[in-house]
Amino acid sequence: MRMITYQDAGFRHPFTSNGNVEMEVDQRLYVEVRTDGVDQQQISTVLDSCWATPVNLETYPVRWDLINSE
Repeated sequence: MRMITYQDAGFRHPFTSNGNVEMEVDQRLYVEVRTDGVDQQQISTVLDSCWATPVNLETYPVRWDLINSE
């Protein structure tokens, strides 16, 4: 499974692949979640939640929710 970040809702302009994306709080980010190597007719991916932290630590107390139900 991998996540690819994009600058646009059409998923045409990915951010550079250096591993870091710098952006402002409340700036919209588009993310494609791709599962490779599985039969797409039998397996689907469902994300219930997704968040970001300023450091690579999932339990870090500062975090921003990335999935927002509208």
